[in-house]
Amino acid sequence: MELLRDRGAAPVSVPVMELEPLLSPSEFQTMAEGIARGRWQDVVFTSANAVRLVLPERPALGSGARIFAIGSGTAQAAAQLGWSVEPLPASFIAESLAELLLAAGVTGRRILLPRAEGARQLLPEALAQAGAELEVVAIYRMRPDEASRSRLKAALAAPGLDCIIFTSGSSVECFQALRNGDSLGSQLLVACIGPITARAAARAGLLPGLVAEQHSLPGLVAALERRLGPLPENGRS
Repeated sequence: MELLRDRGAAPVSVPVMELEPLLSPSEFQTMAEGIARGRWQDVVFTSANAVRLVLPERPALGSGARIFAIGSGTAQAAAQLGWSVEPLPASFIAESLAELLLAAGVTGRRILLPRAEGARQLLPEALAQAGAELEVVAIYRMRPDEASRSRLKAALAAPGLDCIIFTSGSSVECFQALRNGDSLGSQLLVACIGPITARAAARAGLLPGLVAEQHSLPGLVAALERRLGPLPENGRS
């Protein structure tokens, strides 16, 4: 929201999904303690949500696992807890993260991958095939936020809407669940943060008109400016 507002846009935020934890508080605590003690040599995060759920504050003397993150937002969430993060992948997608991990060497290493339920299998399959001692734990799921159904309906019906931005495949799925068949304007631009989100949009029948080359929020805003023109001179909302 702030990135768009700072560029002169008039963003409307609708929280179409909510996080549902899948572990008990004691299970989350046990996992956090294991990370701090170095139970796993590497911990791989593919979302900031996972970081906030299980990563403890780093001990003052420094200990525990190497931390890998799929992108800048996830890395920032870990850094805020005092953890140093390994170099980021070239692209903020699972394919690129898998390449980075394999290049770093994972054979025989104890690796924890805490993530969302239903996430893609590409990364764990690549690590397992490379000989990692991998533990994959589904720690949360994203579900449609029913409290936002009427708000979404009103936002889609409001005049002057130029673009819908999706930053994850889960947001596409929850958007579709709440939209309930409401029509979208034929001129409405569907913008996606990256190719995985764009594939989810295409599967849902939402033709992606813009896919950011840099798979981050700043990259998406920059791509929007290139497509629509500088804000606010273009008059877009």
